[in-house]
Amino acid sequence: MGLFNFKPKTKQISLILHDHVIRMVELAPSTMGIRSYQERFLPKGIVEDGKIIERDTLFVILEECVEEWGIKGKRVFFLVPDAYLVLRHEKIPRAISNDDIKGYLYLEIGASIMLPFQNAVFDYELIGESGEKKEILLFAAPEDIVMAFSSILESVALHPEAADVNALSLYRMYYYTDQVDSQQPSLFLNCGIQSINVSVFYQHKPAFIRQVLMDTPHMNWEVTQTSRFKSEMQWRGEREQLIDAVEESVTEIERVINFYHYSMNKSGQTIQRVFLSGDFPEIPLFKKRLETVVGTAVQYANEHAIVDEEGNVLPLPFFGAYGLALKGWKNVN
Repeated sequence: MGLFNFKPKTKQISLILHDHVIRMVELAPSTMGIRSYQERFLPKGIVEDGKIIERDTLFVILEECVEEWGIKGKRVFFLVPDAYLVLRHEKIPRAISNDDIKGYLYLEIGASIMLPFQNAVFDYELIGESGEKKEILLFAAPEDIVMAFSSILESVALHPEAADVNALSLYRMYYYTDQVDSQQPSLFLNCGIQSINVSVFYQHKPAFIRQVLMDTPHMNWEVTQTSRFKSEMQWRGEREQLIDAVEESVTEIERVINFYHYSMNKSGQTIQRVFLSGDFPEIPLFKKRLETVVGTAVQYANEHAIVDEEGNVLPLPFFGAYGLALKGWKNVN
């Protein structure tokens, strides 16, 4: 299985597994049009903080999904949980050939390059050269976490092909639908029910990726059936607690933006555009509060930019899975 890099084949799907939900998107191989998309909400305690806790129960649920969605035997892309991803800007000797960078990193991780875990899976992207150094973006995650996801997918007759990063998948979706200007720093926010993935991209590269936690416990969310074919999560805690959690998370995002502007902003430009996605049920509340902080309009994706084969608009919570499904296609890798 490759980490982060993959060339497209037929019969492939993307599958995102969060603490509270499984989401799947399948594309038509020849057109990149959406063939199908599905979701299944998870009971509390099956996956916690991106770690599989109740493997046997998750196995049964995934088996049912594979059967109901007709995806048995298909190749799968999945995400590294945000909580475990590490993104580092590293400089390596310029004398190392591009073909030898991977081997160099194998030797140096744990020696000159320190990570907060042992036995990492990793990938990198070369982003430039300066003087006697090459600059790379290093993506890394704990091997046991990635392999736990890969293993359980294999156990239900799926074939894991590549792991990817939430922020990269979202950016890929916005890029494919012509909504980003690579010459302007842009802020991307993917808001879930317990955390927010925050990233800044400039010239198609992530300047940084952070996870901001929200004090909105899974136990305070309840799955409610809103129609014959649709369910959604609704907040069952105190309304004030939810509002306070949104306020605190927006304050933390403001700190992240300031950190980028004053510590990492090589372009000299302020953030020009802000994109918001995710499955947070109160996302309009979050958007309204966020706009007072960032000082610019916060955009959802173009609501007509992504449709399935029957012309139905793809719901906001599936944007990440769609971007993941695009992985490896020409011009959207």
